[in-house]
Amino acid sequence: MFKKLIMASMLSTLSLLAVESTGVVTKVTDSDTLSVMVGKSEEKVKILYIDVPAKNSTAKLNKDAKKLGISPNDVTELGKFASDYTSKFFKKGDSVLLESDKKDQAGRMLATVSKNGVDYSNQMIKDGYACIYKKAAYPGELEKALKSAKEEKKGLWAINYDVMNKLCKEN
Repeated sequence: MFKKLIMASMLSTLSLLAVESTGVVTKVTDSDTLSVMVGKSEEKVKILYIDVPAKNSTAKLNKDAKKLGISPNDVTELGKFASDYTSKFFKKGDSVLLESDKKDQAGRMLATVSKNGVDYSNQMIKDGYACIYKKAAYPGELEKALKSAKEEKKGLWAINYDVMNKLCKEN
């Protein structure tokens, strides 16, 4: 209980520090990264709270797949479906609301992204195309969205339940 109170306090403090801005999508890079024109500056935006299967084979993917006892090909197949989902959700020219308070080591803006009042991270998890990134604080409602997607076998859960279960438990 105490841990939940601290997390809630941290999240409310984060939201007080976050800066809201609007922008226009210029490119969907992958399932959790967009390019967005904010004012006169194009920003690479890393979307918060989600962890998605990789769509490209990399050394990290191969290492992670081996550790989880799953095929790298199974992960990249799911990654391609997740990327397709993102490309359907966001189109070039879409107006988005960003809420951010910092950048990552690569210079990407770390932000929540909403389109037409719909929070992308929550929707992607609810539709079964992402896990929760649990290595940092995240909104509690994402747990409900993940549980629902898993129980209803939505999205990637319908394609390869076992791999999604391992991926979501690992993070």
